[in-house]
This record gives sequence, structure tokens and C-alpha cells, in this order.
Amino acid sequence: MDFWNDRPLREFKKTKQIKVRQQVSNKVQNPNQGGSKNFLWAMVAIVVVAIVVVGFIVIQGQGSKAAKLGDRDYEDTSLAMEVGSDSITLTSANTSADAKSVQLFEDFSCSHCSELSLATDADMKTQIEDGNLVVEIKPLNFLDRENIDGHSTHALAAALAVADSNDATLYWNFRAFLMEDQSEIYNQWSDDDFADGVEALGADSSVVDAIRNGDNIQRAYDLATANGEELTEETGSLSSPRVLQDGKDVEGNISDWITTVLAS
Repeated sequence: MDFWNDRPLREFKKTKQIKVRQQVSNKVQNPNQGGSKNFLWAMVAIVVVAIVVVGFIVIQGQGSKAAKLGDRDYEDTSLAMEVGSDSITLTSANTSADAKSVQLFEDFSCSHCSELSLATDADMKTQIEDGNLVVEIKPLNFLDRENIDGHSTHALAAALAVADSNDATLYWNFRAFLMEDQSEIYNQWSDDDFADGVEALGADSSVVDAIRNGDNIQRAYDLATANGEELTEETGSLSSPRVLQDGKDVEGNISDWITTVLAS
């Protein structure tokens, strides 16, 4: 009676159990395998969102920096300007034959230079425009400590690009910003920030590009370094701010230098 032998039945049950176990196993494994892929895609999504957010913050930050300069009161002047190999000389069409001439040594990283600018620039501008004073600005960078990537050098490079445009009013306003807002921009502004800021002031695209491309960095470094050497040779020391007349420091309180010079 082989037909009724229970061996085929046992084999059938065994086969059925194996298939059931395989199905159960597949149901358990697939969620784990899919989970690793889902986790990976979730991480990718998080990274993409983070990049977008950081990019937005950076763009917003750059925009606010440019606005900071563009929103400043723009002061009109009747100044004339001459860019030399180591200085920027401010005069006017009204300069008298007996106008007093001085050299103003300043560093865009120097807090005391900032203080002097706030205290005397308005009077200095008036006296230059009235023809009583000629000021040869001699930029320094000794506070960069021979680092060409220092703030003094890069700020000066931007200022030189502005001066090269032969727009004395633009230069005056940009220099005022570099001095008056020094504590907020020191080591915080890049060449791109300076370029965006000058663009907000209405500078020509060639000026903006020169700043953004760093065209004047080596020139600024060499010029300011040479002025430091000249000041040291003439006076025996290197510091800022300094106002020299006929190769000597103007005597008395430096904040009173204009009165002292005009009375000499």
C-alpha cells in the first residue's frame, strides 16, 4: 500500500515549512535593508538643507555689510586729489600760496588713528577746501606685522583702487568709513566685502573689480612698508598716528595738530 505511505506527506510538510520560514525571514530582513537606504537619503537631505541655509546666511551677511557702507551719509567735498607712488595728497582748487603742508601717517588697523580721524577729519577737510592746508596721507601697515594678508594691507588695497578712480569725494567717504567703523570691520571684511561696499557707494565697475580681484594687494604692502621705513628713518621710531611737518613731528597734543600747524 505505497500510495498510503506517509513519507510523501512528511516531505510535503517539510517543504511547506521551509517556504514559510523563508517568507517570514524575507519579511523581517527587507525592512532593515530598506531602512539603511532610507537613512542614507535622509542624511543626504539634511546635508543639502544645511548647505542651502548656510549659503543663505552668507549671502544675507554680505548684503548687510554692503548696506552698512551704502547707507552711510555721503559727504560732498570740493577736494582735489593726487595719487603718488607712496601717498595720496589732498588739496583743493583754492589752495593758497602759503598753505601749510603736512604728512599724515596712519594705519587702518590703528585704533588711535581711528580716534584721531573722528576728532579732526571734519576740520581737516574744511581747511583743505578753504586752501589753508595740504595733507599728504602716508598709509602704514606695520600693525599687520609683515603679513600681506593683514587688515591694514587689504583695506589699503581697496582704498588705492578707489583713489585711482580720481574721485576725491568717493575716496574721502571710503577712507572715513575705514577709520570711523574700524572696530566693526577690523579682520571681519574680505576683499569681496570691500568690493561690495564700494559698489554700494556707486563706484565704477573697474574699481569694484580691482578690489575683488586683489589687484593692489602687493602694491599696498610695498607702499605701506616703505612708508614705515621712511618714518623710522626720519624720526627714529615707528608708530601711528603721526603728523609731520618739514620732516618733524608736530609738537603738542596730536588732536590739536591742525591749530598748531596753521599757527606755525
